Amino acid sequence: MVGPSGSGKSSLVRAGLLPALARRRGRWTVAAPFSPGASPAGTLERHLARLPDDRPALVVIDQMEELLTLAGPEERDTFLAAVRDALRRDPRLWFVATLRSDFLTEFLECGFAPLVREPTVIGALGRDELYEVVEKPAEQAGLTFAPGLVARMVDDCGGGDALPLLAYTLQELYLRAGGAGGTVSEDMYRALGGVAGALSERADRIAAELTGAPVMATLLRFVTVDRDEATRRRVRRADLTPQEREVTDAFVAGRLLTGDGGVLDVAHEALFRQWAPLRQAVTAHTQELRRRTELERWAQDWEQAGRPDSYLLTGERLATARAWQVEDGGEPLITAFVERSVRADRATRERVADAVAVRVLESADREPESAVLAALAAVQECGAAPGAVQALHTALDTSRLRAVLRGFARGASGAAWSPDGQRLAVSGDDGTVRVWHPGSGAPPVVLAGEGAWMLGVAWSPDGRRLAAGCRDTTVRVWSTHTWTELAVLHHAAATGEREEGVGAVAWSPDGTRIASAGSDCAVRVWDAASYTGTAVLRGHERMVWSVTWSPDGTRVASGGEDGTIRVWDVNAEAAVRRLAGHQGNIESVRWSPDGRLLASASGDRTVRLWNTGSWDVERTLRGPDVINCLAWSPDGTRLAGGDADRTACVWNLGGPGSELRLTGHTDTVYGIAWSPDGERLATASRDRTAAVWDVSERTDLFTDPDGPVLRVAWSPDGTRTAAVCRNGTVRIRSTATGRVTGERHGGEASDVAWSPDGTRLVTALRDGTAVVWPTDGGDDDDLTLTGHTEELSDVAWSPDGTRIATASRDGTARVWDAATGAVLHVLRGHDDWVAGVAWSPDGGRLATSSTDRTAVVWDATDGTVLTTLHGHLDYVWKIHWSPDGRRLATASRDRTVRLWDPCDGAGLATMTGHEDRVQDVAWSPDGTRVASVSRDRTVRLWDPDSAAHVAVLGIHGDWVNGLAWHPDGSRLATASHDRTVRVWTLAGHDVDALVRRARTRFSRELGADERRAFLLPDRG
Repeated sequence: MVGPSGSGKSSLVRAGLLPALARRRGRWTVAAPFSPGASPAGTLERHLARLPDDRPALVVIDQMEELLTLAGPEERDTFLAAVRDALRRDPRLWFVATLRSDFLTEFLECGFAPLVREPTVIGALGRDELYEVVEKPAEQAGLTFAPGLVARMVDDCGGGDALPLLAYTLQELYLRAGGAGGTVSEDMYRALGGVAGALSERADRIAAELTGAPVMATLLRFVTVDRDEATRRRVRRADLTPQEREVTDAFVAGRLLTGDGGVLDVAHEALFRQWAPLRQAVTAHTQELRRRTELERWAQDWEQAGRPDSYLLTGERLATARAWQVEDGGEPLITAFVERSVRADRATRERVADAVAVRVLESADREPESAVLAALAAVQECGAAPGAVQALHTALDTSRLRAVLRGFARGASGAAWSPDGQRLAVSGDDGTVRVWHPGSGAPPVVLAGEGAWMLGVAWSPDGRRLAAGCRDTTVRVWSTHTWTELAVLHHAAATGEREEGVGAVAWSPDGTRIASAGSDCAVRVWDAASYTGTAVLRGHERMVWSVTWSPDGTRVASGGEDGTIRVWDVNAEAAVRRLAGHQGNIESVRWSPDGRLLASASGDRTVRLWNTGSWDVERTLRGPDVINCLAWSPDGTRLAGGDADRTACVWNLGGPGSELRLTGHTDTVYGIAWSPDGERLATASRDRTAAVWDVSERTDLFTDPDGPVLRVAWSPDGTRTAAVCRNGTVRIRSTATGRVTGERHGGEASDVAWSPDGTRLVTALRDGTAVVWPTDGGDDDDLTLTGHTEELSDVAWSPDGTRIATASRDGTARVWDAATGAVLHVLRGHDDWVAGVAWSPDGGRLATSSTDRTAVVWDATDGTVLTTLHGHLDYVWKIHWSPDGRRLATASRDRTVRLWDPCDGAGLATMTGHEDRVQDVAWSPDGTRVASVSRDRTVRLWDPDSAAHVAVLGIHGDWVNGLAWHPDGSRLATASHDRTVRVWTLAGHDVDALVRRARTRFSRELGADERRAFLLPDRG
């Protein structure tokens, strides 16, 4: 039966068809009418199950539009398919359904149109029929009307809500007239407010009695909006709050809501169509009601499909659902659906964050800016997942890149710091010089010439002027106070086949002269006051690319494409030395601050340091590619060069093998300059950027020249670290300065440990001995512990400092008196090497790990076995106690970290994530984290309570051998096969501050290709 709302469809079925069938005794079974609701398939199944098999049966589906407004597509199709299949199975089964006419088209398009056969169309009641609707029931109830009143009531009826409105009106008039035998007067009808006023008057009265109750908010729970159409929605009473139940109970008592089996419904949709307060509330909340309808459908689809993760919400839909749930609460199914979506979304984001974090840490040294930006994007897009936060923190801490300066239309060619170190000038091939205040965020001052390439830039010693060499054969000079052009100095035209202009410019140390060099094969000297030429130094046979003043201002050195370096006496205007030996162009020459050395860089990929007394080559440095530019640190101890390999290299001339490479540019580096304080380095590149780098001494990365680092240990007070290399060298470093404060060579070693008072170290050696030695360089004799028959693998000091435990490949562990070296216990029981040994916090127990795949807990007082830990599938390398002594952690070649109960040996958790053997494991001092290192090069953090992976703390260049927590738990030191000891700092809880720190350093966004390279999802 199809008809508009209020046309009498349900009344015709319930008061007409069903009573008529009931009078045919014994012939029909009629199931109780039902509406589909939110879970129609289950409801239908229950009704069909109650039908007998021996006679005709009728199932009545009232308000079938709910299949479109409340149920999801899958639930709807399942329901209709069940109806179709039931009809095919049983020819005696009949279905009668009522459907609002405004949903007929959508129903016919859902794929089950054949179920509708010759529908009965219920139209609007005519005038004569409305007379009968009023008079016939009133006559049966003994109620009469004043003359003409029925006609007026019929006139007042209209629209699709006529019958429900009349129902309320007649009920109210019946009560006002005194019931049976009464007469309804004009005054009664007028006081009621007419047909439309009956329902509104009752709703107003009920609402007025519910002072302070959430009337509108509660009634809106009974409304759903599909497209722009408001329809009814059933609500379980159990899902209502006590305040909401107070409202619904009052409206049920007033017959405006109905209740059946704990499910509440509006008596008719006329309530929210005719009652102005609720109608207006529906209009005002249409968008929210529509979103709730969508959410309910999504939840029902999820439930119907068996709650698979593929149906869960993500992204914008999840954000919308969460916002709605916060505002309006939700039914249990919706709550479960949203909460499950949130958990799954969080897990997905954390997986993405972890993947991005690994890629960030792998790329931090090679692509520092992109790595930080990728980590920043992961933090902001993945809900500040711990892995992303830690990656951002680590990338910022380990990266030397402090700023990237952009804006050039073409490559950047030269860089120079102002004498006060506050400003950086960069010349560009786009014909501009840009002057920045790095770190301020302010836009640069842009100085433009005549459009010719700027090939180099230099500040006057007093910082008041700036000079740049240009490809149009000029030198331009600007005031740095007004930024106006002060002078244009002209070179002669090129003497070769091409015009390169002025390739270099330099101020004399006293600022009275300017030297420039160019394609006219000459070095020209200018008076810096009058801007007139004072000398022309000729001798080069081709383009001159570089010029530099001696610190005393008496000489100038130059170099160019003829492969020679010439040293000139400026006053005599004569060459005093011609230096040859490079096998390529001279790209750059720079005098050291003390004047003792002259550095030259060549296309032959070498840098030569010439002694300016003898003019002999004192040292040759080699680079991976052509070195284009050079710069001395202000103290003269370091030399920096930029090359065609896109890197800047810093050589520490006072230390062997000390070389720092700065990577991040994507094209050739043409300009390089030290800040006056020697803490920063600026580079200019063909990639159209300039970069500022922190080149101060590091306290978080130490390279060991003696080979792979096996183990590292913090001193008890946290002020020093001790690291042991494979060749047996032990180095003690200050954690404040990073400088070596002690060093010892004593044979090939495997481990090192501090005494609890920090005065002694014990070194485990590969010859089977352990040596105890003082760390202060005192006169105390070394104590050698002898007894093992094969090399030692681990050593540990007891908490009270009186005993030392050693583990050996001879299959035993031994306990020694730390003062005398006497053997206290020999622990036998493992079937293979003993790889690790650890004391319990109270010193009463000892734990050992072995390549026999077990760990053993021993009584340290008598050497007896307390329990054995079984479960690892491969060698157990190391073992460590929790600070409270209640748990043990083990690291294994089976790529897992396991947690154990040391009392009964029960396995508590297995933590997976490493992609190669786990080399070492340690609890944080507060017991809230476990750290592990692996041959997969990673340093990982775990939550021991949930056994969940927290973050990748860092990545080494080769496998990681050992780790140690700082006593305050804020840092972790790791030792690696890549010859380094690194100190990693754990991210704090202030994520906003971390994001601000990243944004002050880099401001751009990642491009689409960069996002994909770092495994970030594409933006919609």
